[in-house]
Amino acid sequence: MDNKISIKVDYYSLYWNNVDKDMLEAHSKVMDFFEIPMNYHNFDRINHGEWLEGVLKKTEADVTVIIEPDCIPLNKNFLEYIKYSYLNSSFVGIAQSSNHLEPKSHIYAGTGFYCMSKVAYNLLGQPSFKESYRSDTSEEVCYKAEDIGLRYRSLMPTYFEKEPAEGIWPLSSIGYYGIGTVYGNSIYHLFQARYAQNIKMFISRCEQILNNTFSTEGMYDATLFNYSGKIVP
Repeated sequence: MDNKISIKVDYYSLYWNNVDKDMLEAHSKVMDFFEIPMNYHNFDRINHGEWLEGVLKKTEADVTVIIEPDCIPLNKNFLEYIKYSYLNSSFVGIAQSSNHLEPKSHIYAGTGFYCMSKVAYNLLGQPSFKESYRSDTSEEVCYKAEDIGLRYRSLMPTYFEKEPAEGIWPLSSIGYYGIGTVYGNSIYHLFQARYAQNIKMFISRCEQILNNTFSTEGMYDATLFNYSGKIVP
């Protein structure tokens, strides 16, 4: 991985047959730009959590990295997140909260960008990544980690581009996130990639990364106290 730590890392991305081909191509170019040997898995349809469990149970990698087709690194800081997962027998993901599930304030590590060490996965008892009465995809893993006292990291949003139609998403007491969220100034996650206008924005951002022109200028600060737009109920 670098000149100090040599570990086996596997990279995976899941896409369904209805994914926009131009978006997938743009994603692939960014992966090549950062020299990420991505393994793309294509299905007509599969439960996201079920797919994650299958990948993590089969891999022999020290750290498994998930980068969804609408999520890209902005720089090589992602290597630090991989290193953290390995050295701390833990995992890292992008911060999200399930605003449709009680208590609505639980921040968890989402799998748009996600690093899970093999040791942590086994230590947690190979937990389910599926949704539950209290959890969205991968949230149950965080509850499990909290139950046994395993520390993990959630990358906090720093900027977002626009609010979803239903309103911006609160991140507990931290701030907000939405369409085109920048996490830790190092990861960009589109969200709601089913909409054409969002796909166009994502492809544009990919091109900017390839041209070294990406900037957060004009985006909203994710920790604003005076955001005047619509906030999801």
